[in-house]
Amino acid sequence: MHLTRLTSLPSSQRTANLKCAEKRDLVLPSCTEERQHIKRSRLAKLLSSHSRVSVVGLALFLISIAERLLDSLHCVAPFSATESNDFPGTLYSLFERFNTGKMIRDYLMLLSWFCAVQGKIGYFWHITDIHYDPKYGTQGNAGSVCWNTRNNIEGVPSRLDRKLAGQFGDYSCDTPWALIESAAQAMESKHDEGIEFVLWTGATKANEVVTTCCSDALTRTAMSGELRLQYLQNLTDLLSRTFKAQFVFPALGHEDIGVSFEQLSLLWQQWLPQEAMDTYLRAGYYTIEQSSEKYLIVFLNTNLWMDLSENRMAHRTSGITVDSSQDPFGQWHWFESVLKKARKEDKAVFIVGHTPPGVDDRESGAATLNERHNAKYLQVVRQNADIIRGQFFGHWHSDTFRVIYSDTGNPVSWIMIAPSITPNTPGGGPNNPGLRLYEFETGTGQVLDYKQYYLDLMEANKQGLADWKIEYSLLDYYKLKEITAISLHDLADRFTQTRDNAFVRYYAANTVSLQREVESIWGCGGPLNGVCALHHYCTVTRLNVNLFKQCYASYAYPLASRGISTTYRSLSLVHILLFLLLLFVNLLQNRSYMWVLYDSHIVFGVFKDINANFVQRNDWNR
Repeated sequence: MHLTRLTSLPSSQRTANLKCAEKRDLVLPSCTEERQHIKRSRLAKLLSSHSRVSVVGLALFLISIAERLLDSLHCVAPFSATESNDFPGTLYSLFERFNTGKMIRDYLMLLSWFCAVQGKIGYFWHITDIHYDPKYGTQGNAGSVCWNTRNNIEGVPSRLDRKLAGQFGDYSCDTPWALIESAAQAMESKHDEGIEFVLWTGATKANEVVTTCCSDALTRTAMSGELRLQYLQNLTDLLSRTFKAQFVFPALGHEDIGVSFEQLSLLWQQWLPQEAMDTYLRAGYYTIEQSSEKYLIVFLNTNLWMDLSENRMAHRTSGITVDSSQDPFGQWHWFESVLKKARKEDKAVFIVGHTPPGVDDRESGAATLNERHNAKYLQVVRQNADIIRGQFFGHWHSDTFRVIYSDTGNPVSWIMIAPSITPNTPGGGPNNPGLRLYEFETGTGQVLDYKQYYLDLMEANKQGLADWKIEYSLLDYYKLKEITAISLHDLADRFTQTRDNAFVRYYAANTVSLQREVESIWGCGGPLNGVCALHHYCTVTRLNVNLFKQCYASYAYPLASRGISTTYRSLSLVHILLFLLLLFVNLLQNRSYMWVLYDSHIVFGVFKDINANFVQRNDWNR
């Protein structure tokens, strides 16, 4: 919380602060609960450069201390920790009225320092992997992709294998229009205030895989560009009606190729400004930047970095030559120049794309990005981790996250991967449809939390009503204090701890609260299976394919970074502090050196077994 920064201000700066207060025009509203930040004052602006956090809890604690002090002086408290009324006077008038000296003065400066900096709270939706199937029908159209595929799956759980598909979809099918409409209505009704924008990370149409009724052979069909464009037009119109006052920012997915960039730019011109269009027309990547905010959003076209054998680009480019060079369509040069410019202008960055780096958490380590581009992306993020506030991707259809580490093994950045709207994941098993709502500080881009919404597809089909509900809130669900690379590193570390239920919770959320009945087909043995926990741990923390394989091949529970874990380092620090404390106490009591050794032996013994466990678990990575 950087509590030393205020006291470390030079005396000239502190004097300037007091002179600023003497102008008697700094009416400072009190902080209210739930991160409601007060309006900027001149003093706040003066101090804002010394803090990047807003700690309302500390402010309220300081208020209670000040109230007790004033009460001891038989004065009526001019402000309250429980009331949201504004201060009834200026800072200077409070100093003058109560004359309580340095403590009140420092308290007021701390209050303004912590509460008056970052601006308002905003929200944004993240939707991904819709995979719209216009041929879906409840009576099972024999010509539809879904019907042919669903009736030829072997070993499908009986609970999911139903001859008649439901109104809102089927776990073996892509998304019907009824499900898409229900998702749009849910976003509009669940949270229609404070929405800054919507992230739409691609994969719009159904998977192009057909299993014939009389053969096990798989054939791939290429959809015409005109039909793809019509699907995108339908979804664009729906989102435009849903978010009349917000911008929807699209990123191209692997199923969205085949429509020219010129056609797409015309389709989305109501959302993308001209400066974004300039690069979008080049190859589908762009930035969104508001001069009034201190962050920008970078939208990548990850299709340019995928393996041609995996991403089906070769037959979908509508005459465009696929660039297989070191820098396809100049996206790397552009990306790095955008980050360089953001650093120069002291702006934070969101990175948005469809296909994330790393491997699939539900398909035995399947990778999609080209190995060279995967490695380069990780290196670019490492070099710019201090200005990157978040990375948002889709593609895998599952609810998961990734942690990126520095070259020395320290967690430096994180990726959130949102679950799909489609309930179907070819090769990876089904999931319930999901929507995600993020909460962030608009002034800094700091991501504070998110709420994951879901639709129980079986219940919706049974009731004939799509009731989207909150599945969980990130911080509360995983008992986190904040969203940082370190906190998510520690969460991944908890996957391997048998006494922690973090992996059980993660495993349930991974398929959006859909119970997996046949783990031999869709899963890795269940949430209590050590190999399963290891598999998911490795996908979260090893974003290089070779490192993932090495991690998964190990038979010990690994830790989430190279070297000693953060927990072990913390225990070592505790040992040192306890020893120094014992030494100080014994010296005060004029006790002998032998007493110091005896006390130290008792205290260190408490941690002996814990340390041995951590050291044993750490050896795997040396």
